[in-house]
Amino acid sequence: MEDTKSEKLSTVFDGLIQDYESLHSSLNEIYNESQNIRILSFNSSIEAARAGTVGKGFRVIANEIKNISEKNDTQNQTCQKVVDQIETKMHKLIGIRTAEMAFDTIDKVDRNLFERYCDVQAWATFGKIIDCLANPTEEKRRSAEHTIENLVRIYEVYHDILLTDTSGTVVCVGVNKNLRGRSMQNTKWFKETSESQSTTYSDMYYSESVKDWTVSYSCPVRAQDGTIVGIISTRFNWKFILNIISSAKVSHSGEIFIINKDGLVIASKNKDEILKRHLADWEAFNHISQGQKMGFYTNKTSRALEVFGYSKTPGYNSYKGKEWSVVIKENY
Repeated sequence: MEDTKSEKLSTVFDGLIQDYESLHSSLNEIYNESQNIRILSFNSSIEAARAGTVGKGFRVIANEIKNISEKNDTQNQTCQKVVDQIETKMHKLIGIRTAEMAFDTIDKVDRNLFERYCDVQAWATFGKIIDCLANPTEEKRRSAEHTIENLVRIYEVYHDILLTDTSGTVVCVGVNKNLRGRSMQNTKWFKETSESQSTTYSDMYYSESVKDWTVSYSCPVRAQDGTIVGIISTRFNWKFILNIISSAKVSHSGEIFIINKDGLVIASKNKDEILKRHLADWEAFNHISQGQKMGFYTNKTSRALEVFGYSKTPGYNSYKGKEWSVVIKENY
C-alpha cells in the first residue's frame, strides 16, 4: 500500500507540473492572439481613415476591438502573475516533500544504528563474556564463543562479532574463525576504544575480514570492579541500510544517497557508486557544510525540473551518529 501511495503521489506531482505547463502555454497563446487582434484593429483604423466618412462606423468597431484587446492583455497579465505564484508554491511543495523524505530516511537509519549502539553495550555486560576475559580458561572461552555465535545467528544483522583481551588479541569470534588469535592492537577501532575507555563506532568502510561494507561498534568489557578486561566489537551488515535506501519513496528516475561528512557516497541505489562517488561539489553538500540541517532547492533546466532535498543526521537519543546526511534528487 505504501509503495502504491508513493507512486500515486509522484504521479500527482508529475501531472500537476504538466497541467501547469499546459496552462502556461495556453496563456502565451492567448497573449499572442491578443496581439494579433490589436494589429488587426490598428490596420482597420488606418483603412477606415482612408475611407473617410464611409469608414466612420468601421473605425468605431476597430476602436472597440482595440479596447477589448487591451482589457484582455490586462487580464492575461493578471493570470500570468497567478500562474507564476502557483509555480513558486508548487516547487516549494515538491521541495518540502523531498526534504521530508530525506529526513525520514536518515531518521530510520539513526534508529537502526542506535539499536546496534545499544547491542554492543548490552553484550559487554554478559556474564560469560566477562568471565571469559576476567578469569580465562579454555572452557570459559568456548562458552563465551558459543554465546557470540548465537548472537550473530539470532540478530541476523551482523557479519561477525569479535572479543579481544586488553592486548588486542582475538579470543572469541562468531563467524570468521581464522581471526581467532590475531592481534587487533593496531586497528583504529581497538585504539579508539582503548584510549577513550568508552563505546565507539566507525564510519562505514569495506572490511577485508568480512568481505563487505560494514560499521563496527566496539565497547569495553569491564570486570565487576570496573577494570577493563577486553573489548567486544561488532561488524554490522550494511545491506540493512541499503534496504532502507531501496525502500525510500523516491521515483524511478530519482536518486537517493547517504553521504559521510566529507561528501563521499556510502549508500546509493546504484551500488557501484558506494565509496567511489563524491557529492562535495553539490549545492546540497555546501548547505550541509554551512550548518543547515535540512532543506531543499530547485533547478529548472530546459528538459526538467530538478528538485534536491537533504537532511543531516540529528542522531537518536545517546547515539550521536557520524555526521552523515541523506541527499535526494528528483526529476520532474
